[in-house]
Amino acid sequence: MYSLPLDTLLKRLAAAAAVLLISVFLLFGLNWGVSNSAATRADSRELAEALVGWSPSDPQTQYAAAVFAARDQNDEGRKASLAGFETAVALAPRNYLIWTEYGRALERAGEVGRATLAFDRASELAPNYSSVAWARGNFLVRQGRVDAGFIEIRRAIKGTPSYAAAAAQLAWVSSGLDAERAVQFAGNDPFLGAALSLVLARAGDLDQAIGLWRDVPADLRTTDLKDTGLQLARIFYDSGRYRDALDVEAGTLWRAVSVGSFRDPGFEEPIATENSGMFDWKLGGGTNPSINLFDTVKRSGKYSLFFRFAGAGDQRSLRQLSQAIAVEPGAMYRFVYRYRAELTTSPDIRWSVASAGSASALADGPPLRSNTDWAEESFTFVVPPDTDGIVVTLRRDACTGTPCRTDGNLWLDDLELIREN
Repeated sequence: MYSLPLDTLLKRLAAAAAVLLISVFLLFGLNWGVSNSAATRADSRELAEALVGWSPSDPQTQYAAAVFAARDQNDEGRKASLAGFETAVALAPRNYLIWTEYGRALERAGEVGRATLAFDRASELAPNYSSVAWARGNFLVRQGRVDAGFIEIRRAIKGTPSYAAAAAQLAWVSSGLDAERAVQFAGNDPFLGAALSLVLARAGDLDQAIGLWRDVPADLRTTDLKDTGLQLARIFYDSGRYRDALDVEAGTLWRAVSVGSFRDPGFEEPIATENSGMFDWKLGGGTNPSINLFDTVKRSGKYSLFFRFAGAGDQRSLRQLSQAIAVEPGAMYRFVYRYRAELTTSPDIRWSVASAGSASALADGPPLRSNTDWAEESFTFVVPPDTDGIVVTLRRDACTGTPCRTDGNLWLDDLELIREN
């Protein structure tokens, strides 16, 4: 009878044992991997709890089940959630995310002391993570430790500036709607300061809002905070604070701030029909006249602005040209304009100036007349003491009879506002 040598038998037994051990390890790993992967995709509490039964020692399944339990918002759900998070942190004591959610669960359960320790632990594990600082800061604010909370919130914003808008609202509410206190919460963070300036402007505290905005670094105003600046400028404009609106908009669009001056007085840039700045040239609705830059008939620079009227008779279809200008209240200005015209029109076309807020007329210029060379004309007006904005418009008088028609060509160039007092 043939028998295997002892050493050969032992080797085969060892190999079999190794295969069995590897199989068990792979089965356990597969179980863990499948459960862990499924837990990250679970879409119901029932599924999450089933995965806990499949792999109870996986912190991810315990975490998922706890998150879903918390959504039920009842006593049973809160208790199950808290138990799940407790198990999860025991299984993964260095997972900052689980500690953060554990802190929230403890806060919901009214265990503020333990919640504080949980948030502190999450911060220790992930001291540079914005989400942790944000959660911890909000927790501290809810517990009445507002100053300490905003230290954390500002840390969060440094890493994730998109938190700034919500933080500004929180600062405003936490201050008891006290603007000066809210500004203290903002500290020196430019993103939070900019967001808070928008909150304060919407609340009507325009003086605090403009002060905060002016503290924002210029490079951020034209880049990351450009949209905030344009929103803020619109609020100032709609509130009748035209010089402040010009200041904010010009700084946001990287343009010179010049109170009492036209923007592009020589028509060197195309006039945008949409998405133009509040102090840019504007074209009203309508189809007549056609308006373009013109490079062969000009007084200076590269271009003039050319109008081609083709039998414009319908007043509603006639396009008007206008620009809002920030000015000094109570000042007297002279409006100087240059033009060349080949016009046949009834009624007359003329420049007019009105108050930007009330639209009340301040002055009308003389009618434009046909000429063979560039003409220069002017008229004066006084800005009311209660406004700092005007609108200058090229318009046609109202039709009161027949004929009501405009034909011909018009060129404009080199407009000026000159202060006379």
